[in-house]
Amino acid sequence: MRINFSCIVTTFLFFGCSPSPAQSPPADASNAQSTTRELAPETAQTPAQPVDETAYPWIADWSGEKPELMTLEARFPAPPGFERVSVKADTFEEWLRGLPVRTDRRRVLAYNGRPLRRPSAAVIFLDVGKRDLQQCADSAIRLHAEYLWHRGLAAKAAYHFTSGDRSDWADWQRGERFKIAGSKVKRVRGARRQNDHRTYRGWLTHLFRYAGTRSLARDSDAVGSRPFRAGDFFVQPGGPGHAVMILDVAEDANGRQAALIGQGFMPAEDFHVVGADGAHTLGQVWFVLPPGAGRVNTPSWRPFRRNEARRFRTPKG
Repeated sequence: MRINFSCIVTTFLFFGCSPSPAQSPPADASNAQSTTRELAPETAQTPAQPVDETAYPWIADWSGEKPELMTLEARFPAPPGFERVSVKADTFEEWLRGLPVRTDRRRVLAYNGRPLRRPSAAVIFLDVGKRDLQQCADSAIRLHAEYLWHRGLAAKAAYHFTSGDRSDWADWQRGERFKIAGSKVKRVRGARRQNDHRTYRGWLTHLFRYAGTRSLARDSDAVGSRPFRAGDFFVQPGGPGHAVMILDVAEDANGRQAALIGQGFMPAEDFHVVGADGAHTLGQVWFVLPPGAGRVNTPSWRPFRRNEARRFRTPKG
């Protein structure tokens, strides 16, 4: 199978999350080397809830000092008048609810350690890597792929390049390589790789070079009129494009939904829970999800429409 390499390179350079000069987002989304905009505490924090570190395999691979962690659920109680929606055990939704949150900082750092100005309410304890690769769409893929590893479903993990070609963990483990010949890339077999999480992480790093906002649709379905749930994401594909992910959902007695929303961005940076002021949020962090064809306004990008909401296809165990 041959892949158009020039197409892939163009994808990597131009189909990331960065705003174009003509469509620059608010100052909160700039790459200024300043601290994150400080949001007033949305609610009093509950005592730190222990994180099940075995559920988040990258924690075991962490090098260096590890901060005190608490779960996303403990960090952000449901807003007054709302309750978190019930979720089934071992689902992607339950797994996201327990994500590890740093308690030492909410300032967002780029992959190279540079502080960025972002509308961050909290930083998820998730490594970014040493290269400018894990951006917005990649962060969504990363979380879904890590969940598959945790659930023992990694053998079925597969995601698409923007070119339309699919990359499977099973093939990568069996030794899949890419041989460049001029402007063409050919899949060839090499030595078999280890079946461990570090190698899996290496596969994802390679995938991030060629995946982006345009490729997410190939691995997901439209949410349509179905109720939102954690793991759904909004995406505006393009060059530039952007994607944000719903991390948790709460509901009031009238069925009104609100969501915690997370994002990566460009350059590759800490995945963070988005905060914002205004009537469209509750407690500065729970975004009200409009019924029907309404829009979701996040501070780093243009409003997302309901028909831009997608849901990953998760393989069955």
